[in-house]
Amino acid sequence: MNESSNNLTGIPETHARAVEAVATFGTTVVREGADLARYVGRVLGTVPEDAVGLVLGHPLHFVRTVVAAQLDCWLDKILTRRDVKETQPVSPSLAIPLLTAAYDESRTELQELWAGLMAAAMDPARSSRVRLSFIDALKKFDPLDALVLRERDRVPGELRPSAVECLAQRMDVAQSEVDLSVDNLENLKCVFRAPAVRLQFYPSLYGNALLRACLD
Repeated sequence: MNESSNNLTGIPETHARAVEAVATFGTTVVREGADLARYVGRVLGTVPEDAVGLVLGHPLHFVRTVVAAQLDCWLDKILTRRDVKETQPVSPSLAIPLLTAAYDESRTELQELWAGLMAAAMDPARSSRVRLSFIDALKKFDPLDALVLRERDRVPGELRPSAVECLAQRMDVAQSEVDLSVDNLENLKCVFRAPAVRLQFYPSLYGNALLRACLD
């Protein structure tokens, strides 16, 4: 049985619907790609048109635009709080892995750290604090890891009966969950445990440097 054809073009209706669907999809991709290019261009210091090629030619094409918008809001807040009047372009060798990782993270606890690291890279007074290895470390953080590191940094010195027990109580989470986060942070060289007391731990120089880059 033959399909009915479109009166104006002679294209079968099913084909016409397919073309229309593809056209709609294409319009959405272009619009979201342009939005994402604007965010990328802000960090790289280029106009959006220059950034489009980077976005389309790099795995950033799959990134959710809504995450980019959330990070853009974080950036505004952080740069305003830090009283940054003028930003500087970020080197692509740092910006591309930073943007790729940051724009694939939708969890609020980690978005703040990514936005803080991005803001530091754009800030002439703080850019020297940003290490490329911080990106790999943050990619391996879970939200509780970030909270444990920040909370331990807020409460310096030796905690009784132990840092793990004290933080579990302060954060109202299971002690075993805090201990798991400490394990991960230790593997990432962000904390170190006391030699004789497993549950006692402290931020390392590296962990402190990461927090300073993201949060100061």
